[in-house]
Amino acid sequence: MAFDQTENTEIPLIDSLQPAIDSSHGTSGGVSDSPTRSVNASPTRSSNSNGSVRTSSTAAYERAEREAEDAFNQRIENLCQDLWPSPTSIKHRFLASQAALRLRTNKFFRSFVPAPQVPLIEHLKGGGFNHITSITLPSSYDEGHRNLILRVPREGESRPDQQVATLDYVRQRTAIPVASIESTDFTCNNAVGKPYAIQHRIPGRDLDSVWDVLSRSQRCVVAKEVGCLIRALLSVESPVAGTIEAATNGSYTSAELPNIVPFILTDARGDLVEELEPDATSGAGTARSSETTVEFFEYYLSRWRKSALAESLGENNCDVELYDDMLKVVHEMNALCLFKPELNCLCHLDLHPRNIMVEINSEDSVRVTGILDWDEAVVAPKFVNCQPPGWLWGYDKDTHTENSLLPWPYELEGANNTPSTLEQQELKSIFDDHAGPEYPRLAYSESSRLMRGLYRVATLGLTANWHSAAAERIVKEWNILRPNLTHDL
Repeated sequence: MAFDQTENTEIPLIDSLQPAIDSSHGTSGGVSDSPTRSVNASPTRSSNSNGSVRTSSTAAYERAEREAEDAFNQRIENLCQDLWPSPTSIKHRFLASQAALRLRTNKFFRSFVPAPQVPLIEHLKGGGFNHITSITLPSSYDEGHRNLILRVPREGESRPDQQVATLDYVRQRTAIPVASIESTDFTCNNAVGKPYAIQHRIPGRDLDSVWDVLSRSQRCVVAKEVGCLIRALLSVESPVAGTIEAATNGSYTSAELPNIVPFILTDARGDLVEELEPDATSGAGTARSSETTVEFFEYYLSRWRKSALAESLGENNCDVELYDDMLKVVHEMNALCLFKPELNCLCHLDLHPRNIMVEINSEDSVRVTGILDWDEAVVAPKFVNCQPPGWLWGYDKDTHTENSLLPWPYELEGANNTPSTLEQQELKSIFDDHAGPEYPRLAYSESSRLMRGLYRVATLGLTANWHSAAAERIVKEWNILRPNLTHDL
């Protein structure tokens, strides 16, 4: 969510690197004096497909984008030079000189004047929260790992310190393979001008790129490993929910919980949602040594309700009424004891094939080498961790749409339906067997599916039309489901 080495959402650099344009390290259109080699892995820009002439505004945008990329590249090269300084021997200084560069243009001298060994920088496309850059140190670097990943946050959208704290916590509490950290700087006082983290690159390929060529036996191994992963996450229990922050001393011991802080709520404008007055609900103003699930929902939904009421100048508008409806659902669920067990656990929240790294060992075996992209990881009620990985057996909520729109944050039913093929049925059975005894109820019951939707709305608020549509649907489906649950009691 370890850190994502590649991500699928491609975001232009121009939006998040404007400061780099304004204050670059003297980057020009000429050849950089830095010996570091840079490779841009993003797709090559193509001309307009209909052959029309680009407008001046389009050309200006592309020029600004290139300047932003150049400025960012220069900053990374400067960082590499700071962290791994070039050798100062006379030979190396000569090989890195402009004179040697000119000699290498001659085929005769090329074999006598080799290029200096320097870090290779490759910008990986995508990165929803971070710019992702591969750094390969030269073979002459014999201290530690040579294959690294640099993660630099986009403007205000990522916190490397929180991500590193999460990885440390995962390593301390589980056997889940995640990336180790090589270097960090959580200040802006560095060559990049932003906080960053450098991690060891996890070997292998992402599961998404190899799934179609895996044999039945290999897919069964993956199903087992994903089930064990879910079970491991469920075992990392906590009496409170929230996001993970670094411990006071910057490290964890086996007997110590991390600092789990309340979720930060921001409205549609990006402003912080006001806290509740102490004792405004049973979960507010109390020590966070423990927190029941009903207290969790009461606290966050009540904060959103208070914000909506202030926005409407005290009028009970549709948002306020919808928050009231969701609070009513929460109390009814609690009365039916649906929130048992009253424990939270570590949740990845983005466990998709693109974030699972594997190595193929043989025709019948595959090994999971690491889990990527812990950016969205939280500590939350256990049912949040149990959204079925339907992609294993041919059902994935992210590929099922209604009216051409994804239903998220609402979760579609059907993940527990019998898969259509024998192989898919086998994969689901293997996964369920290894996910643990408490998994089926937390994953497949209709109430758990609706509770996961309530969790998303409680932490995101009615800040978009599709959030409101999801909340309305959850309330409607609960009102249909509740009489049957009451009758079963």
